[in-house]
Amino acid sequence: MSEISDKNKEIVREIFEKIVNGGDADLAAKFYKGDYIQHNPNVPQGLAGLQGLIRGMHASGDPMHAEIVLMNAEDDRVWLLIEWSGGTLPPGMPRLTHTAEIFRVEDGMMAEHWDVLQFASADN
Repeated sequence: MSEISDKNKEIVREIFEKIVNGGDADLAAKFYKGDYIQHNPNVPQGLAGLQGLIRGMHASGDPMHAEIVLMNAEDDRVWLLIEWSGGTLPPGMPRLTHTAEIFRVEDGMMAEHWDVLQFASADN
């Protein structure tokens, strides 16, 4: 694995620890480009959209938590398998259980993101 791949993995791990799990939406400006491209149609584009999502995830007393199960990288791409837990959901809403995430890193900052989501049934 290249030095760039290793560095990009460290950046993504820090993002999940401090921003996704830690809830520090303002810190995202250090790691995400302002014109960050989000390929999930349910999440707004850009840094501001991401910050809104993070703030929403941590608005309740029981925020969701991401555990990195697998991570790998090649050059400017980092991909992960995430297991999600926690979070308070409205009745009947399906629970997010796992995601596959791909990030493109540009000059040490997140430039682009793709994800695939797996949900449990609303009854679980």
